[in-house]
Amino acid sequence: MKTFALLMALASAAAKPDFSGLNTDLSLVNQKLTHLTSGSLPGADNAPPTAEVHFNSTGSWSLFKQCDPAWGSQELGTCAGETICSAGCAMSSVAMMLATKGIGTNPGVLDAWLTQNGGYASGCLIVWAAVDAFGVTSFQGMEQADESAICSGLDQMHGIIANVNNGGHWVLLTGCAGGGVFYVNDPGYDRSTYSMSEILQEAVYH
Repeated sequence: MKTFALLMALASAAAKPDFSGLNTDLSLVNQKLTHLTSGSLPGADNAPPTAEVHFNSTGSWSLFKQCDPAWGSQELGTCAGETICSAGCAMSSVAMMLATKGIGTNPGVLDAWLTQNGGYASGCLIVWAAVDAFGVTSFQGMEQADESAICSGLDQMHGIIANVNNGGHWVLLTGCAGGGVFYVNDPGYDRSTYSMSEILQEAVYH
């Protein structure tokens, strides 16, 4: 009888689940759910911020100004006396194209990258194909395309950077207004359009 009673006691003890740690487990689960729903997963505070991108009136292409105080006084490449504000129109136009295509850059960041990665010739003349290293473009060369070809390229979101002002300035073409007029993001001036007759040539990216 004593043996039977002992066996019954052991069986009864085995049948009772142990909830002693349940409250602690539920507390941990609730903490993890709170992290998931609030976006504050461990380590999230250390994530880099999303790059701020400015858009033109069409909502299609990123817009940067070469004389923005954030980078305007930065030396352009290794040319002493030249800054992004004074001579960075081509590079700033390339930065707009890259930002539109998802690269987290701006004229200041891109200038530093080009300087460190052989992206300038003669100190501060942009090597157009250098930015193909980012993997979102393929430089096609310099062209003198007609209006139809340019508009077709813009419809396909090709990067087309136009040489204007008698060769002294570069702007990013963003759309076709018709009648030989193009919408632009101008890094240096407060202009939103240029005409076909003002464009000497284009640096074209696919």
